[in-house]
Amino acid sequence: MHPPPSIAIIGAGPSGLLFARLLEVNGLKDYVVYERDESSIPGPWQQGGSLDLHGPSGQQALKEAGLFEEFNAVYARWDASRVHILRSSGETVGRFGEGRDAPEIDRLQLRQLLLSSIPAHKIRWGHGVRSIDGRKTNSPDDVGNGCVIHFSNGNSATGFKLIVGADGGWSKVRPLISTAQPVYSGKMYIEGTISHSNASYKAAHELAGPGMMMAMGPNKSLALQQGADGTYRMYFGVVVPEDFYQHRNSSATEKSEAVRQLMLSSEKFYANWAPQLKAIAANAEGPFRAWSLHYLRPEEVGWKRDAAPGVTLLGDAAHLSTPFVGEGVNCAMYDAVLLFKRLRELFGKHPDIASVQEASLEEALSSYEEEMFERGRDLIRRSAESEEVLFSDNAVENVFGFVDGEHEELLYDVKASGGK
Repeated sequence: MHPPPSIAIIGAGPSGLLFARLLEVNGLKDYVVYERDESSIPGPWQQGGSLDLHGPSGQQALKEAGLFEEFNAVYARWDASRVHILRSSGETVGRFGEGRDAPEIDRLQLRQLLLSSIPAHKIRWGHGVRSIDGRKTNSPDDVGNGCVIHFSNGNSATGFKLIVGADGGWSKVRPLISTAQPVYSGKMYIEGTISHSNASYKAAHELAGPGMMMAMGPNKSLALQQGADGTYRMYFGVVVPEDFYQHRNSSATEKSEAVRQLMLSSEKFYANWAPQLKAIAANAEGPFRAWSLHYLRPEEVGWKRDAAPGVTLLGDAAHLSTPFVGEGVNCAMYDAVLLFKRLRELFGKHPDIASVQEASLEEALSSYEEEMFERGRDLIRRSAESEEVLFSDNAVENVFGFVDGEHEELLYDVKASGGK
């Protein structure tokens, strides 16, 4: 019987797959990725939207993994960074972001790029984690770190030297080392689509083009974003209770129509918005899906290394934030780069994690986490600040004030044309 791999990566999202790619391309092939999806073929509710990859983080991560050239040649949409800002009256406030170093890529395209870069047999599909038993003793006779992973399909696995939780905001790995739990932000996006044959497609294209349109009113927004296939995703951005609308499956048609009618008829939502904006929402194709926005409290991001030796986290599992600075996937991918670099320093040019002493591994993990905690807390705080502005009573007037110095040059013409 073959011994188990030394590294278990939980979750085949961007950070988990990027970390696997970094291991693979650098000769450390003693790993396995466990993923709850049954296969690489996504279901109708696993599509996800578009992501912008930033130069110092997301793009740099792809360069470290030897994937940037393929990304740039095949997937990157450099013309999709423009954002068109409107008032709820339909009046254009301005456009910004053109030429920004933040090309878009669809989530599924990023996943496919990463999946195709590692051997198929390294992924264990249909292995959603049900629970993980923590290490029970500190005996040197323990195999690996002593943790036992129990999967929803009835299987289990143990004997790993390192377990990396890259399994998102509702991580099954995080409870091993932290008591932090996601908190609902009070904000929700409710998503529909505008296909090529949709009656509002022309209007959507005129407003958003290859990028994004965001119409803003008091405590709410209506957004359009183009995907790689040219279709659009439409989002109601609203302040509502967490149980307001919870449907994320294809049987939600009836309730989807009910929520659309409520959005368009209630003065609390969009009843008084411009007719052209309401028409797009009226024609958006459902069933609508709900994205309740959660975060971890920044003061709860962190743990002591002795909580669970040989266990660490990447991305949302470590520092879940709301998406209002557009850096979640970038920060997650950079986590993977940083973790790999700390391990590479430990392994040297000929890595062999199976022979590494626990104390040395813990030192490497501690070094990675020290920097990751700081970046993660900062991301959560900045996202919260942006969220407050974007959902404020005077969102249009406030939105340009929160944009930091990095983007001031992009907003110069917008400010000159009336954006305040």
